[in-house]
Amino acid sequence: MKELTFETLYAWATARCARSECCRSEMVRKMREKGADSDMACQVADRLEEERYLDDARYARAFVHDRTLYERWGRMKIQQALMQRGVSPSLITEALQTIDEDQYQETLRELLSAKARTTRAATTYELRLKLMRFATSRGFEAHLIMENLPLADEE
Repeated sequence: MKELTFETLYAWATARCARSECCRSEMVRKMREKGADSDMACQVADRLEEERYLDDARYARAFVHDRTLYERWGRMKIQQALMQRGVSPSLITEALQTIDEDQYQETLRELLSAKARTTRAATTYELRLKLMRFATSRGFEAHLIMENLPLADEE
């Protein structure tokens, strides 16, 4: 096995950063998994930040963009995922503010409408409960779910 030096670890990390956005905590964890000690991993991460390979704010914005557009997640689920990745709360708040509110609510309406068409329920009440649980699991806020639930006559 090749010896893990600062330069080999740095070269690996820059190549990794070039492939996709990564936050500092993820990169440090991956370097530790490769066998780096904490000091070396932190030193490499510091250099990566200085050279702008790592930028938690940029990572958070990209994460929010991708999760709202492609995964169709709500704010709460995105916030929780970013917190688990070690992104600071202030950066999470900034990134969540980039969400277009009209598009966000349109996504929620589309999700609820599609789910309503495929969900079996004996009563309107049961259907609405199932839709609320579904949208909550996607990370949407309760007040927005209630505002956008399909009405009984739309079913």
